[in-house]
Amino acid sequence: MEALGLTYDEVVHKIPFRNLLVMQRDKIHPLTGVKVNKTTGKEMAERRRRNKRNSKE
Repeated sequence: MEALGLTYDEVVHKIPFRNLLVMQRDKIHPLTGVKVNKTTGKEMAERRRRNKRNSKE
């Protein structure tokens, strides 16, 4: 209830239980680990070519 920022009245009387479960599941969680940067297809192909060259040596 506190994590979703809801009042007791909203939880008990206004919002259906199924909706509360979905809201809890969809709650934003803090990020951990390394940020993943988006790459283009060109960059991925270039990286693959470089890796193939390095593995042959």
